[in-house]
Amino acid sequence: MRDFVAAAQREPGTARRGVCVITAGPGAGKTHTLRELASVADGLVRTVRADELSWRQPFGLAGQLLEVDLPSPVPDGFEDDLYARVDALCAGAPLVLVVDDAHHADAATLELLSRLVTATRVLPLVLLVGRRPLPERDLLKRFVARVEVGEWSLPPLGIDEVRRITAETTGAAPDDELLRLLDASGGNPMHVISILRALHQSGGLRIAGGRASVDARTRAGMPIGLEDAIAEHVALLDGRARELTQKLAVWGGPATLAQLAAVDAVPPASLVGPAQSAIDAGIITVDDGGALRFTHDLYADVTYGHLDPMLRSVLHDAIARHPSTRHNPQSVAHHRIASGSDESAMFAAVRRAESELASTPAVAAELLETLATRTARPSAGVNTALALALARTGQLDRASRVAEDGMGLATEITEIAELHRILLFALIAQGETDRVRSLIDETLNLPVGDDVAGTLTDLRHYVGLLDGRASAPDTPFFDVDREASTRSVSGLIAEALRLFLRGEVDEALRTALLASRRDAEESATGTLSTSSADIWPSLIEQYAHGPAAAADLLAGAARLRSSRGTDWMTAYHEFTRGGIALGLGDLDDSAASFDAGLDRADSADMGWKSMAVGGRAMVDVLRGDLATASTRLDAWDGTGLPNQFGFPIPAHARALLHEANRKLRAAATTAGVAWDHGRRFNLYSWLPTVALGTARIGVRAGDTALLGSVVDGLDEFPVPPAWPMSGPVAVARAMCAVALRDEDPLAIVVAADEHAGILQTVGDRQSEACVWEEAACAAAVAGDRDRARDLARRAMRLTRGMGATTSSARVASRLRPLGIRLDPAVRDRPTHGWESLTKTETTVAELVATGMSGGEIADRLFISTRTVQTHVSHALAKLGLRTRVELAAFVVGRQQS
Repeated sequence: MRDFVAAAQREPGTARRGVCVITAGPGAGKTHTLRELASVADGLVRTVRADELSWRQPFGLAGQLLEVDLPSPVPDGFEDDLYARVDALCAGAPLVLVVDDAHHADAATLELLSRLVTATRVLPLVLLVGRRPLPERDLLKRFVARVEVGEWSLPPLGIDEVRRITAETTGAAPDDELLRLLDASGGNPMHVISILRALHQSGGLRIAGGRASVDARTRAGMPIGLEDAIAEHVALLDGRARELTQKLAVWGGPATLAQLAAVDAVPPASLVGPAQSAIDAGIITVDDGGALRFTHDLYADVTYGHLDPMLRSVLHDAIARHPSTRHNPQSVAHHRIASGSDESAMFAAVRRAESELASTPAVAAELLETLATRTARPSAGVNTALALALARTGQLDRASRVAEDGMGLATEITEIAELHRILLFALIAQGETDRVRSLIDETLNLPVGDDVAGTLTDLRHYVGLLDGRASAPDTPFFDVDREASTRSVSGLIAEALRLFLRGEVDEALRTALLASRRDAEESATGTLSTSSADIWPSLIEQYAHGPAAAADLLAGAARLRSSRGTDWMTAYHEFTRGGIALGLGDLDDSAASFDAGLDRADSADMGWKSMAVGGRAMVDVLRGDLATASTRLDAWDGTGLPNQFGFPIPAHARALLHEANRKLRAAATTAGVAWDHGRRFNLYSWLPTVALGTARIGVRAGDTALLGSVVDGLDEFPVPPAWPMSGPVAVARAMCAVALRDEDPLAIVVAADEHAGILQTVGDRQSEACVWEEAACAAAVAGDRDRARDLARRAMRLTRGMGATTSSARVASRLRPLGIRLDPAVRDRPTHGWESLTKTETTVAELVATGMSGGEIADRLFISTRTVQTHVSHALAKLGLRTRVELAAFVVGRQQS
């Protein structure tokens, strides 16, 4: 494990594990191990330990860890502020964040830690986490399951370690008799210490001549189990000291003498003696803030468990009325639920707490779940609120299960309708379209009103387009100009997507923007918007007017997402951002955005990832990471998840991968399957985007059948291709004509010249490079070598600037047999030093040097903070630096030299 920390800090910015989780039972030595690991780490180390109180305060643990004051209530977007704080801390030095007893951590902190897992890839950041396997927390289980997380279980102590702990605890070496007694601990260090303390407190431990021993009678009477040993130790306290520890255990975390005294309305001074007795026994201690806390949470667990349930209930009720807890609705709710004495008071307390947790739905979900499990039949609205909170925090599978269960218990029609809405939302987001159709059809068979029937029919249309199992209808679902004001938002979205898939992208964009405006008017503040209206405009814009225009529209959509409380859209917006960056030729931006979105989607059980997986694989292929692309696509094929809209983007990426590996027959076969699928399902928005690549593969493989299919498919378009794609389509047509009908190859050059300006205007560097590549090959075939060389340089300047090494190699290899050898002006960029930085990396480095934070740079460049971190990480690796402070100094020094 020490090697893990050292390796994680040695290799920032690489594919590595930057998170270490120690999983072990109570008293197994997690805290000691975390302390040892932190001691070998470089840089700044921040440590926090959770307790029973921690989970009730949203971001309470994160606030302590990062030394950030928590506002009350926590506002929307506060997680971003904490993430920015981590980013800022990492700017100056490597950072190690240590979270002990994470099984008690609040859900908001666990969500932040999950987000930081991906940050360990690009920041000098290591996370060290200790936890028990029980209680099982869903968020913690997801955290540990991440591929970046390394998990270790602690082995039992060896005999030498037992001797060492005994010597440290008693000041003497154990004899054989005592070691045989300590063998009952099973190698658990806390058990060893508890037995030794109980022996000392009862007088059964003898120290003489530097040796610690115990007589046989004492040994025979000692408890065997760990909890029994703890209970024996606590039982040796006098009555008043035991009462104090019982109050502290029920309190649930650190408490001052004044707070504990107020429970019984006694003066704090009356508790000094009992507190000192418990301190002397090693059961409680005083922390730096002057509060009492148990020396180990096992003392709290055992004390609480051995307290009569009726007495626990009385104490919980008393603490709920305590002056110091009244201002904390979450704490009051916890104690009311734990008391179990008055269900109406429990429900009221939870409702008050829930109102302050609107911005931290994960915490609200855990509170509501606790309430649901403590009552025989949850009151009206509890399941609804729980399902809503789970959906908002991205726990879609659990949200759908709670909503479905709640529908079986609900009696009010309004509650049933709301649960039905949440269930449909969760199932759609998971890609469970068959279940959605069944649920809609079952509902439509009931005597529902016309409005409900219309909305559900609209939703069915939407789902049918989303999973792409059938072609988009030729005829409109309704007349947008005449009926838009009377149709649901789902209906507007469905019609927008129908137009989009049919290739009528301008009308699709107009309708999608109308749906977004309508959704804004209808959405109530603080409720979950289950409409996807804000997802589609920027995606459609990329097809309609190119990546540059789409980038501007996406920035506005992200702002809307934050203001409307629809963070579940984040993954989809990252996917769109990744596609836009791919078109712009910003491959690092594209990879970072796709990765950020896929991380979010994977953690939230989202099913619509095919476009992102395919796009991310294309980035791999362009950058020459062919093995990574293959692994990624193989993993996707194994998921069984649907292709969004039926777009076979992963299959097309597979064809590009085969081409890069020079398997041209396999590439042609795979590209043909994808192209024919697009033709069969009338995917007239997608087909133009792959026409040029498919034609190129067909030409290189000599596959006339594929080229014929390309021509036939282009002839079938019901409308001309969107303006940004007019150039690639024109060049693809010319390529097919030259190959199939032996027409003049210079027709390809003419088409490229005619349309290249459009691609430059819309910012589609990816397509522009491909167009110049085909023009260069055509000019070379026609015998115009000077023109071919000039066109090849245009293509190579673009591919080299993008870092698309595979494209650069393809251009060179295609032209070499035609007698064109590229001159040194297009040589590879160096791999180290300032000249190795890409244009965006250089820009980011220069902004770092001005003192801008990661968030400020992200705002300036209209990219995500995660993308900024990726660029900084790459720049540091290329320059041999470790932190942003060093990077800033390097840039300033370079500017001054």
